[in-house]
Amino acid sequence: MKTTYNKVMVVDDNKLDIYFTTKLILKNSLAENVLEFTSAEGAYDYLRDNQTEKSELPGIIFIDIYMPNLDGFEFIDKIRELGENITENCRLCIVSSTVSDYDIHKAKIEKGIPLFSSKPITSEFIERLANLQ
Repeated sequence: MKTTYNKVMVVDDNKLDIYFTTKLILKNSLAENVLEFTSAEGAYDYLRDNQTEKSELPGIIFIDIYMPNLDGFEFIDKIRELGENITENCRLCIVSSTVSDYDIHKAKIEKGIPLFSSKPITSEFIERLANLQ
């Protein structure tokens, strides 16, 4: 089965969540390659270092909201500062175990991120992402 994206990125401080998300992405052919990061800082460094290489950029970035040091919302603000090559080529998808109306509002309205999923991510959600392409 043909994949939707060459690369996607999963950023989560919980290794188990990364593992399951990666398995779903690969099983549902959303991407050929999954870039896994346990810190937003590491993911940011990767994007900063590869921002001019479109083939190295992930088509979707799954970002957890609650992480130490640099949380998901701060990460979004920082990568947007990198410029349009990132913002035009990398869709953002917030994932969180929260069901807080405030966080959902902040993600969708304040940050302009229409893609939001509660953890754990499901195969149905991955399929919907594939159909958005």
